Parts: sequence; C-alpha cells; structure tokens
Amino acid sequence: MRPRPGTYALVFKTERNKRLVIGKLGILNLQPGYYVYVGSAFGPGGLKARIGHHRKTFSRPHWHIDYLSEYLSPVEVWYTFDAAHREDHWSQVLAGIRGASIPLPGFGSTDCRCMSHLYFFSVRPSSNYFRRKVHAGPDNHARIFIENFI
Repeated sequence: MRPRPGTYALVFKTERNKRLVIGKLGILNLQPGYYVYVGSAFGPGGLKARIGHHRKTFSRPHWHIDYLSEYLSPVEVWYTFDAAHREDHWSQVLAGIRGASIPLPGFGSTDCRCMSHLYFFSVRPSSNYFRRKVHAGPDNHARIFIENFI
C-alpha cells in the first residue's frame, strides 16, 4: 500500500464476546462475527500510515476503533486512493447491506452526520457486492482495491 490519501473500509473478525467501554461514547457489546469500520486518511503517510495504525494495539486509545484493536483481527481492507471524502457514502452502502447492524451509534462518526462508521455482520460481507453498490452511486468512478491480511 502506498502513502497516498484515500478512504478505506477495514474488515475485522472476532470470535469473542466482550463488553467494552468506548471512551465517553458508551458500551459496545462485542460478539462473534465481522466488523467493518469506515475511515479516511488525508494526513501525513496517507492510507499506509492509517492502516498500519489500525493493526496495532493501544494502552491509551486515540480513536474509537483503537479500543477494539486488542479484540479484533484484521481480515481485509477495501480502499481507494483519491482526495474525495467518501466515508459518508461508504457508510450508507454498508448500512444497506443485508444483515448489517450498528453495534454502537456514533462510533467513529462524531465529526459527520452518519449514524456510525462501524457495522456488524454475523457472516463475512462480500467485497464484490460492496464494490458494486459503491459504483452504483456517486462514487461510480472510484477504483476500489481489495487487500487481504493473511
């Protein structure tokens, strides 16, 4: 991955049940399944730095997603390199995928109008389906890359 700006969706898996306090946001009841987190990287180091950050664990979390790093294993990342802010649209697409639920309203979305940037699925969501849905909307020209974390 290159250090360029862009938008991403990280797919995580967990087999644990855990009750977590997410800063001042509230309680997240982690359950076995898949979590998809939508974010953007427009600062120094771009996507490469941000994705690298999300693969670490933290004793002092900075972002909401940092609270989960100890309990979730990264499976895949879906991303696009460009300067357009696509988080809102990607969140809408994820919310519309069958089986999606919002485990904690406001997660990762305190700086926008989205209900959440974290979605839960009991089965792994399809990257190809996500890509098709994104391209059916205003991001029809965005090239979305898929990368596995195996």
